[in-house]
Amino acid sequence: MMASGPASELILFIVAVLVAGSVAGALAYVTNDIAHGINDRGAMLADRLRTDFAIINDPNNIPHSNLSVTPVNYTFYVKNIGKEPIAFNSNAIQVFIDGTIIPPSNLTFFDPYTGNPLTSLQPYSVGAINVTLGKKLVSGQYYTLLVVLENGRERELVFKAP
Repeated sequence: MMASGPASELILFIVAVLVAGSVAGALAYVTNDIAHGINDRGAMLADRLRTDFAIINDPNNIPHSNLSVTPVNYTFYVKNIGKEPIAFNSNAIQVFIDGTIIPPSNLTFFDPYTGNPLTSLQPYSVGAINVTLGKKLVSGQYYTLLVVLENGRERELVFKAP
C-alpha cells in the first residue's frame, strides 16, 4: 500500500520541522559559545587596562652601588599608573636585562622613600626594584631593561650603564 497524499505531506512536514529545530539548536549553541568567549575576552582586556605601570628612571643616570665592588646593585623605579594595586614581589614580576632573566633571588622590591620592603604597589605610587648583578655592566654601553607583570603587561627601558 502506498501512503496517501496528506500522510506523506505530514511526514515531510515533521521531518522539515525536526531539521529546522536541529539547525536552530546548533546555531543557538554556537552563538552562546561566541558570546561567552567575547565576555571572557572583554573581562581580561578590562583587567589589563586597569593594571598599568611605567618605568620612570632617567635612562642616562641609573642609580647604582659602588661599581668597584661586586656584586653591583642597580635601582630601577616603577610607578603604578593603573587603577588597581600591583603585586610587587619576585613571584609576580620578572626582570630581564638584554634578554637575560634576573633570578628572583637577585631582586629586591622596596619603597624608595623609606627603604622598607614592599609586597604590593598601590595606584599612583612608586616602588623601587634593586637588581643585583655578579659583575658590573659595561660603562657607557646601552642595555634594555624589561619588566613583566604576572598578567603579562610589560614595559621596557633602554638605559646607559653608569
